[in-house]
Parts: sequence; C-alpha cells; structure tokens
Amino acid sequence: MAAALEVENLEAGYEPGLPIVRGASLRVEVGEIVAILGPNGAGKSTLVKAVAGLVAVSGGRSLLFGQDISRVPAHRMVFEGLAFVPQTENVFVNLSIAENLELAAAIVRANRHERLAPVYAMFPDLARQRKLLAGQLSGGQRQMLAVARALITRPRLLILDEPSAGLSPKLVAQVFDKLREVRASGVTVLLVEQNVKAALALADRAAVLVEGRERIVAPCAELLGDERIAALYLGRHTGKQGMKEH
Repeated sequence: MAAALEVENLEAGYEPGLPIVRGASLRVEVGEIVAILGPNGAGKSTLVKAVAGLVAVSGGRSLLFGQDISRVPAHRMVFEGLAFVPQTENVFVNLSIAENLELAAAIVRANRHERLAPVYAMFPDLARQRKLLAGQLSGGQRQMLAVARALITRPRLLILDEPSAGLSPKLVAQVFDKLREVRASGVTVLLVEQNVKAALALADRAAVLVEGRERIVAPCAELLGDERIAALYLGRHTGKQGMKEH
C-alpha cells in the first residue's frame, strides 16, 4: 500500500539557487502521526510548505497516497486530500466560528450541514460558541478552529506548522489530545514542532532535520532521552547505533 506521504530528495526555497530544503526525504505511513523536529533554521516549515504547494520546489518530488503532487498549486491541494494549517493567520478573525467553517465547506463545494455536523461533534466548544468572532478566541481556541476548518475539507493528510506556538502547556495538551482524536478518525497527521517533549509524546515517529536534510528518523519511543536530540539542537552531532541516520 502506498504511503500517505513520501517525500523524495526534495529541494525547495524562496530564492532561485538558494535552497533551504536540500534533498530531504520522509515517509509517512497511513494512520501515523509524524513529527518534524530540528533547530531553528533547519528548514522544517519550508519543507511542509513545499509539500503543501506554498514554496517553490526545485528538485525531488512529493507523493500523496502514490500520486505526485510536487507541482500541484496550493489552492488545489484540498482536492487532492491534503489540508495545511499554518502557524499564524490560520483563521479569519473578522468572521464568526460558523462563518469560518462554512467558508471551508463552500470552497470544496460541499453540503454545509453534512460537513459541519461531524466537525461540531468533534469540537463541542466551537459548536457552543459558533456565533463568536474568531478574533475573540483564545490562542488555544483559535488553533482548534484552524484544525476544525481544515477537517471540513475531509483531508486524508493533515499537515500542521507549529500548532503549539504561543500556547501554555495546558493548551498544548488540549490541542494535542484533539490531534489524537483526528488520527483516530482516520486522518494521517504530519506536524512541525519546536516543543520536542510534547511532540515525542504525541507522535509515532519523528524526523530530525538539520540544514535542510533529515538527520535522524526513528520511533519517538527511541528518541525520548536520546543524547543526540540535544546535540543536534545545539548544532553538534554524536553517533549512536540502532537508528537511521543521514
């Protein structure tokens, strides 16, 4: 069976000839939660934005359930089964919760009630406050709305860029618990995350990026407490057997 996502030797960046992602490869199996970790400037966000069609790809390719999406425009990704939740500006603050969700349903030309009902069931707090403007929500509530809006499109793969950014530990726990529910509903999840401890507790596997390439790919249980994680975040490298290294 094809992987949910297979990234092969991807090169991508914001300026021609200056790639930030330099030959990164990654495989996400159907039903997994995979975290992308790494120090600042490693290319984590650029990698997922390139997969989502938001950053120009200069080499390699991305396969979504076996289909090459490397040249699919960002606005067409939802029709391929991929939803992307950016770190910031991920909701329309001048629209209500209901309007944010209804807009997502309209974009994919779906029956509004049919799409909203299961999402409201998964996010009861949003359902209760559906008339509230998104700009009045707390950071955690806003992140929940961003995830809920992505789910309206019924993605097969959900990609999130730094979903815990700016949130308290309590709110991070709530958002990550919701991502477990999302996975249980049948959606594969890929996230970029700086909160290493929380990410390793959530995900099945993690890929650590350094200078635009994956350095370590391993089950999270093996990475918890691994000395190389701290070393890589400090820009140093130490060897340890038993894991895939690049």
